[in-house]
Amino acid sequence: MLDFESKIQHWINRLSFRLRAEAQQNLRQSGFDLSAEEWALMMVLWKKGPTPMAQLAEITLRDRTTVTRLVDRLIVKKLVQRGSVKPDRRKVIISVTAKGDNIKPAVMAAMLPLIKKSNAGISEPELAQAMDVLMRMAKNLDA
Repeated sequence: MLDFESKIQHWINRLSFRLRAEAQQNLRQSGFDLSAEEWALMMVLWKKGPTPMAQLAEITLRDRTTVTRLVDRLIVKKLVQRGSVKPDRRKVIISVTAKGDNIKPAVMAAMLPLIKKSNAGISEPELAQAMDVLMRMAKNLDA
C-alpha cells in the first residue's frame, strides 16, 4: 500500500491548503474583503497588467467558469474591470481599477507575515532548491 505521507505531492497539497486558509485569515483580519482565490487573481493582474480572461484561467489553473465568477465578484468590489480589444470585441480583457491598484501595498503587507511564517527556519539556499524542484515537477506535468 502506498504511504501517501512519504510522498512530496502529499506535502505540496497540504501546504497549499494551509497557505490558502492562512491567506484567507490574514486578509480578513486586515480588513480586506477578498477571498484567497480573489487575491491570487489580483496577484496575476498586478504582475501582468490587463490580461485576457482565457489567459487568467490558464495561469491560475482554474476553469473559465470559476474565473468568470471570481472576476464578477472583483468587479462588484470595484477592483477590476472588463474591457475588449478592437477589432475583436469578443476577446475579454480584465484589468485592475484605480481602487484595485490602491489596495496593492496594504494587501501585500498583510501577506508578508504569512510568507515569513511559512519560510521560518529555512535558509535562502534551501528555499531556492525547493523552488527549483517544484518548478521542475510542475514542468513535468505541463509536458
